[in-house]
Amino acid sequence: MGASAVFSWLIKAVLLGLETLSVLVSGLLSSVVAAIYPPIPDFAPPSISDVEFVEEKYSIADYKIVYGEEAVPAEITAANTLAETLGQITGIDYSAREGTPSAAKEILVGQVCREDVSALGDEGYLIKRKGEDILITGGIPRGTLYGVYRFLEKYFGYRRYTADLILIPSGPAEIAEVEEETYIPPFEYRQTDWGIEDADFMVANRLNSRVMKELEPALGGNVGYSGRFSHTFVKYFLKPEEFFESHPEWYAYRQSVRGRVPTQLCLTNPEVLEQMLLEVMECARQGNEIYDGGKFIIALTQEDNLEYCECENCKAVDDEEGSHAGTLLRFVNAVAEEVEKVYPNVLIDTFAYQYTRTPPKYVRPRSNVVVRLCSIECCFAHALDDPDCNINAVFASDVKRWSEISNHLYIWDYTTNYSHYNCIFPNFGVLQKNMQFFARHNVKGIYEEGNYNAPESDSEFAALRGYLISRLMWDPDLDYDAEINGFCKAYYGAGWQYVREFIDFTTEHTGTKGLFGYRHLQIFDSPKSKGWLRLKPNEIVYADRLWEKAAELAGSQAYRQNVLRSQLSWRFWKAVNRVGEFNPWLRPISLWPAENKRLYDDFESFGIIRYCEGWGNTMRWRLARPKHWLGTPLDWLE
Repeated sequence: MGASAVFSWLIKAVLLGLETLSVLVSGLLSSVVAAIYPPIPDFAPPSISDVEFVEEKYSIADYKIVYGEEAVPAEITAANTLAETLGQITGIDYSAREGTPSAAKEILVGQVCREDVSALGDEGYLIKRKGEDILITGGIPRGTLYGVYRFLEKYFGYRRYTADLILIPSGPAEIAEVEEETYIPPFEYRQTDWGIEDADFMVANRLNSRVMKELEPALGGNVGYSGRFSHTFVKYFLKPEEFFESHPEWYAYRQSVRGRVPTQLCLTNPEVLEQMLLEVMECARQGNEIYDGGKFIIALTQEDNLEYCECENCKAVDDEEGSHAGTLLRFVNAVAEEVEKVYPNVLIDTFAYQYTRTPPKYVRPRSNVVVRLCSIECCFAHALDDPDCNINAVFASDVKRWSEISNHLYIWDYTTNYSHYNCIFPNFGVLQKNMQFFARHNVKGIYEEGNYNAPESDSEFAALRGYLISRLMWDPDLDYDAEINGFCKAYYGAGWQYVREFIDFTTEHTGTKGLFGYRHLQIFDSPKSKGWLRLKPNEIVYADRLWEKAAELAGSQAYRQNVLRSQLSWRFWKAVNRVGEFNPWLRPISLWPAENKRLYDDFESFGIIRYCEGWGNTMRWRLARPKHWLGTPLDWLE
């Protein structure tokens, strides 16, 4: 036997010995862990059946659907949507016709109802019975359309859970007695970006804005922006490549460099105001062409950095106002005043974000100014108005103070973790509470920012979040359990209750109390954060069983795929924290790296390629630990 052969044999023997030792050690440690943390009982979810109440119903099989000659495009869409959907539910050939009310049994849609809807604004609706007729009408342009969807949901169980998952129950053309119902939504602006692009989904779930995109008049139009949606001072309006060299004094003075930097503006320079007015007026002109004279918004907002101007004039204003919002709001008010003279339909939007979050002492937003207050620093394990959460208490105070001085207070809220898109983010416990808090404090608009890269990184309940958040913005007081259960049943199949239990279980174990108070959950935290999720080994096994049971009972392959996709977020959390099957101490050496590769391959099989926010942050190193999937082989040595 040659020296090389002997050396090779020795290497194999050492590796075999290490593997054998790791098997023994992992077995011993597993036994110790099992003794310390005895298993918790298997979860047996309660039987939740669809309870049917026997009540008197009447037939609408021979009803006709009528809209008026004066109907706006969205009212015609409403009538046609009602006819088409009732046809799918009942099998009856319904059609909508233009005309006037007759003596026949009719469902009257829109202005043909001849009801006074002036108090319903743009989006409120009225549903009622009048004689043998059913009336569905509302504010122009969107109210009637929203009223039709409410009618279909309440009396027939219709739901549009995703762009492709639509619940259209089949049954007779019978409904319970129509109750008179009037509803006006609390928020005039409602938007989320959880991968939502489908216009029909947006309308069915009452979203009325799309970032930089418009809904056509037939879908009610939308409350939109002209120009860039955010961070517009130098990235959109006064671009440094055009003005900095010739006008450096237009930009922020920073003490740290004793000079001007092209990253923010000097908001007390009158020339900046003059030039900004020219830019904003042109943006307003273009917006009027897009929105045909309807209401729209122009964003006049600080850049995404902390390099505000520290020149003598700006500092004096900020000191007087007790906030950097002083210079910002005085500047924005001056622009808004001039815009209103020419374009009274335009709102000027600005931020209360990071260094401008504190309300100023004296200056007040004009009536045509929107203040978008951003919750980027907050904790999302606890409700924003939870007095025991010290992080949120300050933000809650800001909401209350801004609401007292602003006619158009909007919120920019956050609903994912931007550093780890693919990990569970257990914030479901605060979604409704926060929305109710906003509604109670005069908030008029909500932008719920989510994983806007969801098409490339959809493993963390993106579809559920998009649906649930949309519904909450329309009605903060909705039946939360009914909505989330309905979605889970339609999306995950017969094992849906196990997924719901997982959501509740992880929510319960997030943001728990430690020796020094609450642990927090923030949007750039590591999944290893103690505030994110604290589970004992037996609780990890329990969560595993929930997913196993959900997959086992799913039923169809489509349901099972939805379960496995969402389970990836749980597996990712385990991998980052090196627990469960990813624990190198409780697994033989040869098996642990294989689990990392299997997880990576499963992400890839679902088309999930993005790791986190930011350009180019796609996964590319399948043999590494998850935290190095964005790195290079050299990172594996860390």
